[in-house]
Amino acid sequence: MNNLTLFCLLSIVFCCTPKNQKESAEKSPESIQRIAFGSCSRQSMKDAQLWKEVIAENPDVWIWLGDNVYADTEDMEKMKADYDLQKSHPDYQRLLQKTAVVGTWDDHDFGANDIGKEYPMKDESRDLLFDFLDVPKTNEAWARKGAYQTYTYGFEDKRIKLILLDVRYFRDSLKWTMDPKTAQVNEKGDILGEDQWTWLSAELDDAGSDMFILGSGIQVISKDHRFEKWANFPRAKDRLLNLITDKVEVPVLFLSGDRHISEVSKLEIAGYDFPLYDVTSSSLTTPWGEPAPDVNSHRVGEIIYPTNFAIMDIDWNEMRPSLKLKFVGKDNEILQDFSVSY
Repeated sequence: MNNLTLFCLLSIVFCCTPKNQKESAEKSPESIQRIAFGSCSRQSMKDAQLWKEVIAENPDVWIWLGDNVYADTEDMEKMKADYDLQKSHPDYQRLLQKTAVVGTWDDHDFGANDIGKEYPMKDESRDLLFDFLDVPKTNEAWARKGAYQTYTYGFEDKRIKLILLDVRYFRDSLKWTMDPKTAQVNEKGDILGEDQWTWLSAELDDAGSDMFILGSGIQVISKDHRFEKWANFPRAKDRLLNLITDKVEVPVLFLSGDRHISEVSKLEIAGYDFPLYDVTSSSLTTPWGEPAPDVNSHRVGEIIYPTNFAIMDIDWNEMRPSLKLKFVGKDNEILQDFSVSY
């Protein structure tokens, strides 16, 4: 795909002092200015991995957005072996030496394709995920059910809260029709579960944060495709958007994975002063294949089909944050970029 610059939503200039590898390895969370994220990485496809390209972008933090491995098993020894294989990749090890790594899961690393709370090994699977991510044992997330976590980066008046949602552990069942396989709407179903909803409400009720980034394994805004998405659970999606409207007075950005394509979706909601964007980055190893139509009435720009990850630079030169995002492919080709100013 040729490089494509989307029409500029609003202008941005990002200013960042370059850091050498030693400085990156010693950074504190307060120094984070460049965020990389991606999803859908088959651990067995060693030569397809994009870790060299990620390292070349020199991010301060890497965010896994699900399908961090493809385990699809109830055998925890096999799942651990899959994580160990992923983690042992020499270039991923290099990334771990210089970059903070956090993340959440989706279905294939949770344990089975398209599954929710009915998966029988979800507690054991969660612990393997946290071990893979090196979540400190002092992190209160270990004491909860599920994999949801939060991290705060930055200084006063330039503070970002990263909220990593768990869209698997508590998710109600989802029915499918076939030919083609299509996820049906569960009108009364939930995604997060009451404990996670309570936690999320408290995390959003935070006047000290100047921007929220919410990571979700499945897409939040896109509603037209036939695969998994928040729109399959309309009550849960409305609850999420209402929480933002009721509690948040600063920008909120969604990050998602799952789709084996990448794209940006945009939504305006009444009662909230900022546009909502959902930046989907997928896949790190396994592209969708030949380009094909995929309807998304909220899409900004075009679908990205090759393997990729995303880079986001954050500029605090103005009163509100501005973002410069790009999707990066093999050999650090820029597949698409765009800018957002709030």
